[in-house]
Amino acid sequence: MYGKQTPRATERRAALASGLLNAEMVRMRIRFLVVALLAVAGVHSADAATRRLRRIVVVGDSLLAGWGSGGLVERGRPGQFDSVPAFIAFRAHARLPRPSMDRPGVPPQYAIVDANGNGTLDAGEVRRTNDGIGFRSDPGERARNLAVPGEDTASIFDEIDPVDVGRRLVARDDVAGRDALKFLILGLPPQTGGVSQLSAARDLHPSVVILWIGNNDVLPMATKTDPGAVTLGADEFGTRFHRILNALADTGAPIVVANLPDVTGVAALRHAATDVTSCRAADGSTVPVAPTDLLPIDLDPSTLPVPSCAHVLDASEQAAIRAKIVAFNAEIATAVTDVENARGLDVVPVDMFALFDQARQGIDVDGDGKADVTTRYLGGLFSLDGVHPTRTGNALLANAFIAAIDARFGETVGPANVARVWKKDPLAHSSFAPPGEPPFGLIGDGATDDLADMFQSAFDRIERSSRELGDRARRALVDVFRRFF
Repeated sequence: MYGKQTPRATERRAALASGLLNAEMVRMRIRFLVVALLAVAGVHSADAATRRLRRIVVVGDSLLAGWGSGGLVERGRPGQFDSVPAFIAFRAHARLPRPSMDRPGVPPQYAIVDANGNGTLDAGEVRRTNDGIGFRSDPGERARNLAVPGEDTASIFDEIDPVDVGRRLVARDDVAGRDALKFLILGLPPQTGGVSQLSAARDLHPSVVILWIGNNDVLPMATKTDPGAVTLGADEFGTRFHRILNALADTGAPIVVANLPDVTGVAALRHAATDVTSCRAADGSTVPVAPTDLLPIDLDPSTLPVPSCAHVLDASEQAAIRAKIVAFNAEIATAVTDVENARGLDVVPVDMFALFDQARQGIDVDGDGKADVTTRYLGGLFSLDGVHPTRTGNALLANAFIAAIDARFGETVGPANVARVWKKDPLAHSSFAPPGEPPFGLIGDGATDDLADMFQSAFDRIERSSRELGDRARRALVDVFRRFF
């Protein structure tokens, strides 16, 4: 059909094919180069937007650790996955390793147990349903969220010896619950020498430090319904806060630091309303109780209708607590200014006091003009323990940090979509949310005072589980030693 091909024609066809092939290769190279340049530009753009957050280190207490509903667990209601720092890191496209605890948690979280099946909350129906204990699901990875539940401005300096604690756990010796929890967060993978949150933060070479500490210095005034439960003065608190900021300034990284909310607004307290109209003073006399006076939700119902006045916060006592927190926040503000000026680095304040005050009035998260999130029990902000935030609450708190970071550094991290989080948050839409005040005796089985000594109760539970924790430690540490040694 084609006839006989001459050598010259064959050469022309070969040259043409070769040229087409070369041209296609050139086009492919150009396309590849364009894609690569766009990808690099995109990476550079992302890096530029979040460069200051590329290596976040978190220092603080349970509010940054991801504690919720009375326990610490990676996936829960809420979990560490839903923590304030996790939201910040997600928005910044930054990796933030955390000390993830597997189920059932350390300790297990509270759950609603509708014992009588009536669909409403009754006394004792918020409690732990598991007596087990969790462990680090990733003991071979160094965490950068160092926040330890129960920590305050004094204990944050306390060191543990991870090797010693680990050895005692494995040997099933007695280990204090607080030390065991610190070991799980700060002591894995095992390292020699003492470690605290502050020393660990320095060793991790952060690009930015997120700090929120001091909440447990003031919380007992609410959970113990006693302004005198905290004897720490503002001057000493300020001295401690200066020390903390100066220790973190040694990292050379900017510090983003939150102040303290008014703890009389936690959902662990409820109004007396019409349920309690009087209380019994120490001398046996009866004292009137106003509807706006506050009492703990785990108050023993057997003491009703006239409980001890020790369980009541009247208006003057609420004002005294607020005044003390305002004084502590003034010390935080002074420490922020002093350390920033003395050390020549950015120390960025975050006003959580104002945010929690706003939440007491209600927050509209979906723009329909109605308050979607309140500080009432199961009102969307607080989890089942009445003190620690829900996933929705954590998103709101994270946005306060993000706004401060964006404003100071010109970043474009941008806020979490709180409306989307809220819509999917089971604790923000619980069918058990009481229409008025929650019942007294709501939390726990009555055997212990869960709220008055919240973290001590948790530490005691961890300590009682030390045998199981030791078994978990033995298995986990063998795996870690195999990986690293």
